[in-house]
Amino acid sequence: LSSSLLYLISLCPTNPPTRSRASSRSSSEDEASAARRAERRARRSAEKSVRGTKRQERRHERSSSFVFDHPLVHHARTSSYAMYQQSVDIARNTISELDLPASSWCGFFATAMLAVTLGEVVKVNNAQPTPYMDEVFHVRQAQHYCAGNWTVWDNKITTLPGLYILTAIIAHIASAVTGKPNIHWCSLEKLRFVNIVMSVMIFLVMYTIFRKLSRRLKDDPGLGIQPIHRTCCMMNSLVLCCFPLLYFYNLLYYTDVGGVLFVLGSYSCSIRNHHLKSAMLGAISVLFRQTNIIWVGFTAGTVVIRDIENRGLLQQCDDFVSQMGIAVRVILRYFWQYVFLLLPYLTVLAGFAVFIVWNKGIVVGDKSAHTAVLHFPQFLYFLLFLTAFSAPHMVQRLRHSHMTVLYYVFKPVHVLLFFVSALLALYFFKYEHPYLLADNRHYTFYIWRKILNRTPHIMYYLLPVCFYTFLNIVALLSTVHSKFFTLLYFLCVASQIVPQGLLEFRYFILPYLLYRLHVPQHSWVVLFLELCQYTLINLITVKVFLNKTFDWDSADDLSPNPQRFMW
Repeated sequence: LSSSLLYLISLCPTNPPTRSRASSRSSSEDEASAARRAERRARRSAEKSVRGTKRQERRHERSSSFVFDHPLVHHARTSSYAMYQQSVDIARNTISELDLPASSWCGFFATAMLAVTLGEVVKVNNAQPTPYMDEVFHVRQAQHYCAGNWTVWDNKITTLPGLYILTAIIAHIASAVTGKPNIHWCSLEKLRFVNIVMSVMIFLVMYTIFRKLSRRLKDDPGLGIQPIHRTCCMMNSLVLCCFPLLYFYNLLYYTDVGGVLFVLGSYSCSIRNHHLKSAMLGAISVLFRQTNIIWVGFTAGTVVIRDIENRGLLQQCDDFVSQMGIAVRVILRYFWQYVFLLLPYLTVLAGFAVFIVWNKGIVVGDKSAHTAVLHFPQFLYFLLFLTAFSAPHMVQRLRHSHMTVLYYVFKPVHVLLFFVSALLALYFFKYEHPYLLADNRHYTFYIWRKILNRTPHIMYYLLPVCFYTFLNIVALLSTVHSKFFTLLYFLCVASQIVPQGLLEFRYFILPYLLYRLHVPQHSWVVLFLELCQYTLINLITVKVFLNKTFDWDSADDLSPNPQRFMW
């Protein structure tokens, strides 16, 4: 929030208009008025000092009833306040380095978006004043950590405690600044605002990624690719912050927003060659969701790909097999150099491997409902998901995709390979998770029943749509970046979603955002249509969540009535 406010302040005019003075004013009158102003300033300064002293006394009185009088606690509060001051300085420096556009309408739009989101959180708090669904476990665990009960753990939680540790740190800093106890800052209403703070930071991280990657775009009008201005980068970031799944989970206390923030932060540091910071942020992202380790590997892989591309050896041939041979020879020749370059990432990957051996699996807590399976149709579901949420882009691509289609018409082996693989995946590896069939509070329950499983053969009819989307993704990523990057992206996407037995759209958030970040949109019309699409979906989903409720006959303490619809 401090970063956002500093940016908005920067948009204000630096030289406010002043009233014109009469030229006939005498010098004596000027000196008298200056003396009066100096006297008023001194009086206000003295009053401010007195108020500050009284404020400190009141804080001391409020804290006297707690354990804050211990010298160690006073030292902790002092150090926390120093950390707060350092964070403010870092925010100021970050804003100055971001090179944000000085467009007033961009600032107005960002402010309006933040205000609307804050209003939606207030509405959610009023309509649902108790924890809902997974919030029951997350809120309870966070309050244990805020109270200092670090040894308490709920076995129903299947993720690592990154969200709760971050919440406890924020509560500690807020307690040091205000003098109120930690637990005061860990009520449900305040915990839901934690994701709002992280969403503002996600916007800034997205902007840095767009700015860095836009400088590497190849100008190819034949495929609709052009370098974009920083104002357009900012609008791309703002539109992506309205992405329906990311926006909806901003309103609740879930782990998804924090995981997205640290994964994108890790990638942003990587493309700026800050690899130690990148690995540290990647390690923190794993504490929010274990599958984020895949994106740590993705980040490490992009480091190698960028280094190979910068050597200029891949331009010697256009055949992908020949380029692969060149890349392998480069890696073998500079093997130890790459090991040293990737050492921070390799340390994180090795540490996670040790965790898997020690934990006997990737899931903590209740492992019964999160066993790994080979669910290859998940990749087809992701392609349909991407088609739906990037519909304006896919429609725009219709005028450019005819060349891509013609390219593959003359290569029938590729077309045949895709359709045969998809048919085998749907016939042999289709999986229906018990949660998908039983929990009617999620939209996926109805999408599965009414669309994806309406008839036994409907997915076979949707395969041409999947193929069209797949062609466009491959063409865009391969042209904007490289074929190696495209291959790495699809391998990481498959590694994250294929082992998941449950069809859950939250698993598609990071794959979609990373695709969209690497294909920035320069058309203002398409950006406007995308924003309208996201806004309409957000209005409907939030409205349904607030107003459309129903009751379960089997409701209990963990799932009390009323029930609500959500992603």
